Amino acid sequence: METQGMNLFIVDDNRLLVSGLKSYLSNRFGKHLNISTFYSGESCLEKIDQQTNFVILDYFLGGKNGNEILKSIKSINPKTEVIMLSSNENVGTAIESYRAGATDYLVKNDKAWKKLIPHVYKTITEPIRRMGSEYGFMKFAAIFLTTFILIGVTVAVVMQIIHRF
Repeated sequence: METQGMNLFIVDDNRLLVSGLKSYLSNRFGKHLNISTFYSGESCLEKIDQQTNFVILDYFLGGKNGNEILKSIKSINPKTEVIMLSSNENVGTAIESYRAGATDYLVKNDKAWKKLIPHVYKTITEPIRRMGSEYGFMKFAAIFLTTFILIGVTVAVVMQIIHRF
């Protein structure tokens, strides 16, 4: 059975940053993520739908600013998690982002990408946490299931690498 990865959008007008971040997340999460990249907020909004799980959004974009795009994303799909990743260190802007529905506001620096990992991991493992809370799975059963799935994915990746050589 083929599992479908989570849909993650990266929205930033800095092409080098977008390429690097996409590579970083792809290497970290592999097939668990379907990553789409956009260089403007408007192009991202054309593709946002109910299947969009996660957006990493820059504040400074040509046209609308990141908070305006954030509000539009949330109006299309309120469940989409949005992380603002910006060079803007203004606390007022960060507060405005949180009020508009941002999950987090990260300032672009050498540690920002590492701070994204727990957010993406949480989104990927959400179905397992939901099974535990909604369907009464015990915590250890959910942990066992998560471990089993991760081991299976690891074995599958290793097998693909071996077959390439």
